[in-house]
Amino acid sequence: MTAKQYTTTLNILLNILKRLYRGEKLSTKNIAENYEISLRTAQRYIKYFQEAGFNLKKQNNFYTLETIVDENQEVLFESIESIIKNAGLENEIMPSLKKLKMMNKESVFYSKIDIEKVDVSIFTQIENAIRSKNKIKIQYKMDNKIIPIIIKPLKISNFEGYWYVNALDENNNYKTFHIKSIQSIEVLKQKFRVKENLLKNLDKAINVWFDPTKEIIQVELFADEFATKYLERLPLSSTQKIIKNNDNTSTIYIEITDKMEILRKLLMWIPNLVVIEPKWLKEEVDKMIDKYIERFR
Repeated sequence: MTAKQYTTTLNILLNILKRLYRGEKLSTKNIAENYEISLRTAQRYIKYFQEAGFNLKKQNNFYTLETIVDENQEVLFESIESIIKNAGLENEIMPSLKKLKMMNKESVFYSKIDIEKVDVSIFTQIENAIRSKNKIKIQYKMDNKIIPIIIKPLKISNFEGYWYVNALDENNNYKTFHIKSIQSIEVLKQKFRVKENLLKNLDKAINVWFDPTKEIIQVELFADEFATKYLERLPLSSTQKIIKNNDNTSTIYIEITDKMEILRKLLMWIPNLVVIEPKWLKEEVDKMIDKYIERFR
């Protein structure tokens, strides 16, 4: 999952559906204002519902729901349900979903997404602080010690199944804090400001090693036919650009800020993915492979 606020998005989608089922007329402008999202995001949500088979009728820029749940809509419900269960959020979100569908059929969906379970109340506190631009004081467990830290929360992210809050410390150094390691939170009255381009850069994160304050590193990779097929379906990052060759192999370009962002992923794809540039990154991968061979020979 990318650095989007996972649970918030699900809650917004389900809340919009509840309102449509109640017969409300909603415009994308209403949705954007009510949920403090961009107009473009609101338009994307409406498109999600239309593509899933919900019969939305538009009149004078307002949308209404015309029909009851059909098979296409059941697909959307089942997929959302699967994700919710993997995230351990049944108690918080499932009641809303149950009100929207008759859950009397066996689910045909299974998603293997290993996501750690955390206290949703902590999510809420952090989310509110992010929206109001308030600093928070956290009691953070690190190396078996509890350390008080004041941070400026920017986003909630899920990397490889683990939940983090992306933040700036008091010296405006970028940090990533593991949410489950936060013992308690105090929302302070102090406000903070953050540059818009910093927030946009967070959407480029591959994993927890990403740092939006660092200089961008361009990486060029060679992908064989096997890797090309799968990386077209699920890119390595949001910055991925893929150029197909005549033999179904490809050259892939991505942006990173730290070698650790990409090293583990590259090892997962050996021998189907090869580093071309930068040379120092290729050497790092070669060293790790040599170390592995030497250790287990």
